[in-house]
Amino acid sequence: MSEFAAENFWWKNITGPSGMIRDAVNALSEGYSVILGVPDFTAWADKMRSILHEDLSGGDVYVTMIDAAAECSVNAEEYLLTKYDTERRFRSRLSTVQEYLMRTGALRNHIFWLHNFRDKSQVTDWHNFCAKYQSDSADKGLFILDSVYENLPSAGRMKAVNFSEYAESYDTRIFALFLLDAEGYDRPQYSRNWKQYISLLSAMLCGSDAEVAERFIRLTDFTCNEPYDALEMIAGDFPERGMEGNHILNLLRNEDEDAVMNRIWTAQVQIFFPMIELARVKILRSNDELRGRIAFALSYMESHGFPMTQSDGRTVTDPEDLDIGGLFHILCKSNMIKMNDVMLNEYVSILRTFRNSLAHMTPCRVDTVRELLDFERHYWEK
Repeated sequence: MSEFAAENFWWKNITGPSGMIRDAVNALSEGYSVILGVPDFTAWADKMRSILHEDLSGGDVYVTMIDAAAECSVNAEEYLLTKYDTERRFRSRLSTVQEYLMRTGALRNHIFWLHNFRDKSQVTDWHNFCAKYQSDSADKGLFILDSVYENLPSAGRMKAVNFSEYAESYDTRIFALFLLDAEGYDRPQYSRNWKQYISLLSAMLCGSDAEVAERFIRLTDFTCNEPYDALEMIAGDFPERGMEGNHILNLLRNEDEDAVMNRIWTAQVQIFFPMIELARVKILRSNDELRGRIAFALSYMESHGFPMTQSDGRTVTDPEDLDIGGLFHILCKSNMIKMNDVMLNEYVSILRTFRNSLAHMTPCRVDTVRELLDFERHYWEK
């Protein structure tokens, strides 16, 4: 069985990233040059370039790669005239450089792919030149400006195709789910609930950086490793990545533990709050005897002048209106109900502990997550 290639799957099968390649190819096929915005946190950027290059190659069109920093010591006009006006026939009083190159067909059947720009001023110079080069097909010559700068606008016969406008954390979550299910991909095995949690956790932490998310998933045993500690372990594998803003690696470098833990909390709230609420309802609806005893206890308490009230001040008379804290109190603390079900009491206790922690914006540690998911599986499978 062949090994699962995560980078191929990301760029060929996930909607956002594959859409970026598709739109770049379409723009070029429609006769536009392309500004390819590829920030430093772009996952497997070289794989994207390889796929795009393959899609553009063939026929009579040649893709010419130009290392801008190494090869272009002068501005765009001078560079192209030096390369493609070797007989020095250009006269500035008669036409612009763009008009001259178009008229002579010097750039025909070429897509010039410039990358590794020295600085922003260099890519701006090429952007200004290409915006005035009025080609409408590769037959007359087109350009790709492959740059870490994403704020260069579409202009003239140029279209901007920026990674950040295509890939989102949602793409990373879908990608993570595929990783967790893929055959031939080496990672620990998890239950369905674990997969849902891990995929969302990876997306919340890593955003659109699927490469960091993939390393996180592959090298972490989420049943026993704390997410923060696991991320610190892999951060050294990406020393120059995500140097600015809210990228997860930048947060780790700045030791902004609060920001990282808030992302973990956000993932836990989205996964476990609904799970806890569903568990509460299932406990009450799956056991007629338990529900009957709780109804009797609530009625008894109300008739004797100490009705069951919850944190919102409401008096509860219907068992299904009990929140998880109320269920814990009447089942585990009041001694009014004797069900002889130790596992049920422990399950309700962990549900309450988990809910209280999240309600106070404190993410639960891995031991608590594991305990909750173990109870979730075993209690309903018993």
